[in-house]
Amino acid sequence: MWIGRLLIYLAGIGAGGLALAGYADFDTATWMLDIHPFNIRECLLTGVTTSGNILAGLAVWRGWKRK
Repeated sequence: MWIGRLLIYLAGIGAGGLALAGYADFDTATWMLDIHPFNIRECLLTGVTTSGNILAGLAVWRGWKRK
């Protein structure tokens, strides 16, 4: 039962993230989420580069490759 509630919360957080990023519009009167058309290749490239930058920042913070 708690798994279903968790999935609904995660879907809501994802919808809010899409709306904040400008990929969707949320109408509070009708509770409709309209997702704008987007380029999947550009979205994946942005995700990969962002995660790479996060990992590089983590490596610098932890001091990897330091003798």
